[in-house]
Amino acid sequence: MSNHLHLTPPIVLVIAGFDPSCGAGIAADMKTIAAHNGYAVAAVTALTVQSSKGVQSVHPTPAATLRAQLDALVEDVTPNAVKIGMLAHRGNAAVVAEFLDRTKLSNVVLDPVIKASSGGEDLLDASGVKFLMEELMKRVDVITPNVDEASILSGIEIKDLAGMEAAARKLVERGARAVVVKGGHMDKPHDLLFDGSEILTLGGDAVKSQNTHGTGCTFASALAAQLATGRGLREAVLLAKTYVHKAIEHGFAIGKGPGALDHFYRTHQEPALRGVHEVPQHGMHPASEPATR
Repeated sequence: MSNHLHLTPPIVLVIAGFDPSCGAGIAADMKTIAAHNGYAVAAVTALTVQSSKGVQSVHPTPAATLRAQLDALVEDVTPNAVKIGMLAHRGNAAVVAEFLDRTKLSNVVLDPVIKASSGGEDLLDASGVKFLMEELMKRVDVITPNVDEASILSGIEIKDLAGMEAAARKLVERGARAVVVKGGHMDKPHDLLFDGSEILTLGGDAVKSQNTHGTGCTFASALAAQLATGRGLREAVLLAKTYVHKAIEHGFAIGKGPGALDHFYRTHQEPALRGVHEVPQHGMHPASEPATR
């Protein structure tokens, strides 16, 4: 049977770590890309031990293994966009920089993951942070730091919208092509886009929800998915922000920590009643259950 009967969806390459709770990292990225009718392929940078309560330990992928994953993927498919998340150490960051130089892929989104929002383990070592600042962010199309990450990368303390703008301008001075500073945890949850020439402030109401695990990963992968379809940066950022807002609104608790976003809120269906299942050609029938004694 032919493999070309149906149109191939946009392909997004994800380079990130694995979160076993599947609220963040590669699992969240893949759900987000699927929700945008894209197809995700992934290279794993680290295996974490974590739950909704936080990160307990990080087990990085060796740089040579990450390189082999990336080489195998691009030998087979041509990504329309790239989303880079957790890198764990400088070796992996250097592999990704070399990979981008060699492949010349476009629509590259870098979410500069440095620490978990829940605290605990560093998700990128100190030399990796330095490499990201000096080399990697020059090679991507847009970076999406939160306020804490933007402060670390720019060296500017951020307390308000003016601080967000100053940090974004500093990051562009240091080589970034475009910056989205995410202010979701500030008193007024504004985001700010600076494309090197214009500032766009994106307002919004705070969502009163504890189900926010993986918001940064989800925003960056939604942005990559939008860029993969050919949208411009400004429109892609606006659509990604709206998607994350709605996914938080529909979020749900899964454990004892911050809950998950509902990445598939657009496709809700009412669940079948317990004890009922669908039998083809015969409608709905009670499921067989053990008789009570």
